[in-house]
Amino acid sequence: TVKRRIASLRPMRRPAPWEQELYDGTTTTFEKLARPDYAYAVGVMDDHKILLVRDEQPDRDWVITPAGGKVDGDESPEAAARREFREETGYEVETVKPWFQYRPNKKVEMRIHAFVAKGLKKAGEATPEGGERLSPLTYTFDEFVALGEEPRLRDWMLKVRLLEASLRPEKKETIRRLFYG
Repeated sequence: TVKRRIASLRPMRRPAPWEQELYDGTTTTFEKLARPDYAYAVGVMDDHKILLVRDEQPDRDWVITPAGGKVDGDESPEAAARREFREETGYEVETVKPWFQYRPNKKVEMRIHAFVAKGLKKAGEATPEGGERLSPLTYTFDEFVALGEEPRLRDWMLKVRLLEASLRPEKKETIRRLFYG
């Protein structure tokens, strides 16, 4: 949308460089890059299937990913996850539960927020941006957990959590309770 494009043109926050003393007693200046936060949601459908998207863009081959995107301006991560889920899947979300968040790189000031979206109601067609081709992918819970071994699954922290769940029954049960309980 035009409003989102304008928001993306705003200057990004710039963390201040800092001086740090090194082990040899000298000092040097360090700095970080800053990027907008990113939020995504894994959808849980009424039939208990897990909803993700097949995401293809001109600069890379297709990947499997939860619906998501950058957090705009003063938008909360939860609001961004809801908005992106609607835009990329065509489903409105009744409830969004926080799952985990992480910083993908210590040298970049940015957080990725993962949510679980429940109470999905079809509200229309997906409205991807011009550089996206998106299509829905659904999985049973066990198929979803097995995606930890899928090379096309894009988010590495989600992949780690799914691999843990495939190896440790208590981790799998924790995710099952979050999604269904």
